[in-house]
Amino acid sequence: MLSDHNCSGIAGFCVVALACIGREKWIRRRKSKQRADWGEISARGESMLLPVFSYMPDLMKSLQDPYHPYTNPRGHITLCVAENKLAIELIGSRLMQYETSSRAFSDAAAYCYSNTLGLPGPREAVAYFLAKHFMHPELTDMNVTEALDHVRPEHVAFGAGAGALVSHLALSLMDEGDAVLIPAPYYAAFTFDLTILAKSTVVPVHSPNPSVGPTPDELENVAASAEAKGLRVRVLLLTNPNNPLGTIYPPEFVRSSIDWARNRKIHTIVDEIYALSVRESGFESVLKTLNGDLRNDVRDNGFNSYLSNVMQRLNTDNAHTFHFYSFPKVHHVYALSKDFCASGFRIGTLYTKNQRLLSCVANLNSLSTVSQPMQLIVQDLLTDDNFIYGFLEHTCQRTRYNYEVCASHLDQMVIPYIPAKAGIFIFADFSSLLPEQTAEGEARFFSLLIDAAKIILTPGQAQRDRKPGMFRICYAFVSPEVLGIAMQRLDRLVGKIRRCHDWDNLNAKSLIDIIL
Repeated sequence: MLSDHNCSGIAGFCVVALACIGREKWIRRRKSKQRADWGEISARGESMLLPVFSYMPDLMKSLQDPYHPYTNPRGHITLCVAENKLAIELIGSRLMQYETSSRAFSDAAAYCYSNTLGLPGPREAVAYFLAKHFMHPELTDMNVTEALDHVRPEHVAFGAGAGALVSHLALSLMDEGDAVLIPAPYYAAFTFDLTILAKSTVVPVHSPNPSVGPTPDELENVAASAEAKGLRVRVLLLTNPNNPLGTIYPPEFVRSSIDWARNRKIHTIVDEIYALSVRESGFESVLKTLNGDLRNDVRDNGFNSYLSNVMQRLNTDNAHTFHFYSFPKVHHVYALSKDFCASGFRIGTLYTKNQRLLSCVANLNSLSTVSQPMQLIVQDLLTDDNFIYGFLEHTCQRTRYNYEVCASHLDQMVIPYIPAKAGIFIFADFSSLLPEQTAEGEARFFSLLIDAAKIILTPGQAQRDRKPGMFRICYAFVSPEVLGIAMQRLDRLVGKIRRCHDWDNLNAKSLIDIIL
């Protein structure tokens, strides 16, 4: 028989045990609640789960089931990726030369920390390349010394691709929520690049004729409308040659747009990633249009810069006011991704005379510096004039052939398209085939392309085109033979749709012979 003392001790133990059990249950419930509140990642992390573009899941599906003439003839054919695969072996054979890799890995600088904007030699090579092929392409015999008189290496920075640089520019030039104007339609991933970190507000600028771009009045109307909604307009972003149109903006448009931005005291970013993928004359780089003049105010004759320096020496409180007006506000972005069939290299370049901006990019680059062996390889490539001129001629021939294959099939199908002078895509109008002239109608046609023809194109809605049924066809992503197969499938699908009077009759049975 237990004593009162023992009973009291057991009772006390039970109370403590129950209390501990209750506490553990409370802790488990609390942790469970915290997990529910926090999720597996933060709210900020949740925002980063958004796909780069809306059709990303469909792209992943197509890449997991690629067409092959023998092993998978009923596979998907991807025509939504702006990547040039037609001359990879040419660039590959050049870069696999022993001297190139030897120079890249024998230089001690490749193994050490350095300026995150880039090594001196590679930055000088980019400056030479920009001066020779962008600012003064007519001077084919320009030497390095002459080139560096036009483009200074200290105004050049590397970045992990053009997208990363656009993101860095948005972070450095804009506060959260600030607006960036982009002539529409535009590259689908710009929205991701500008919003994923910088949280900018992307405002499309529509115009009656997108191929020639919006007028200053149209830019002003859109800017004023954005400001009426409480947005602060900070940046104008131009892409020339244009993606997705494949057209070339005339120099007059580029200059008038920059003049408009300068008068409004906002920055202009000019993305010329397709500058050397041009099949017809007419392209002029902004560096040539402005003759390298990236100043803030088109009317500034140097007096503002002089006055700013004087005020700073006097340490006056108003020095920053004058310095603001002397900030260079045109920033040039390029990358090796398109013209050199090297999107996997993740090498972009920024050219700007805004030293404070370069300091921002230097800090941001500390988290994503371009590897120094790759910089040295790029240095070797960009200073090899004979190879570059020959390579660009070969790639132009190959892309022209695929363009003609694509265009001729569209002509046979009586599908309108915008004649492309540059780039690696065609912007085509399939609106006559939609079940209804809405975004939903475009989505149904897009699904039919994937399900019945196993072709994936870039939908116009993802590129902010107002007209349903516009699609970008990236013809350089596949060989001429595979492109021909894709266009045959598309031709058969178009014929089926035109012969069918009711979209509900377009089912698996009626479309079974699209893929032979």
